[in-house]
Amino acid sequence: MYIIKILFAVIIISSIMLPQQNEKTYSISTELGVGYSRYFTTMDYDDLNQNGFSGTVRVMWNPEHLLSLGLESGYQYLYSIDVSNYDTEFGTTDFSASMYNIPVFAVFSMKVLPNLRLNAGAGMYLLFNSGNLFGDALESNQISIGAHTGVSYLYPISSSVSIGGELLYSYFSKLQDQTVALQFLFVYDLFRY
Repeated sequence: MYIIKILFAVIIISSIMLPQQNEKTYSISTELGVGYSRYFTTMDYDDLNQNGFSGTVRVMWNPEHLLSLGLESGYQYLYSIDVSNYDTEFGTTDFSASMYNIPVFAVFSMKVLPNLRLNAGAGMYLLFNSGNLFGDALESNQISIGAHTGVSYLYPISSSVSIGGELLYSYFSKLQDQTVALQFLFVYDLFRY
C-alpha cells in the first residue's frame, strides 16, 4: 500500500517539477536557393559553355512527422554556345544558341538527421531555346518530364529562419541529359499552426 502511495507521489511531483515539452506544430515554409549548376550532355562542341546559374523557389508543408510535401519552381541556365565560321551544307555562318529551363515540380523532403534532409521531386521542365543561324533568330520551347534528387543541410538561425546548402541532381527525359547544382539555401517559416 505504501509503495502505491509513493509511486503516485513521485508521478505527481515529477509532472509538476519537470518542464513540459512543447507540442509539435505544423508549418508552411518557403525556401529560396541560388547557386551554380553544371550541365552534362552528349553534345560535342568545343565552345559549349555548360556552366550556369541555378535558382529554386519552394513552398513546403512541414507536418509533425519527418516527411514534408511541397511545390517547386525556379530557373536553371543549361548551356550556351557561340561559334564563328560554322560550316554547314548551306555555307559558312556564325552560330549561337542557349537553353534554360523552368521546373514545375511536386517535391518531397525527409529529415534523416536533425539538420540533414533528403529531397526528391518530379514533374515537368519548361525548356526554352534561343539561337541565331544565318542571321535569323531561332526560338523554340519544349516540355520535358523530369525528376531531381538531392541532399541539403540546414542550420537554424532562429525559430523561423534557417540557412544552409543543397546538392541537387536533375534529369531531363526529353534531352536525356542531366545537371548537378550546388546551391545556398535560405528557409523561412511563413507561419505555424
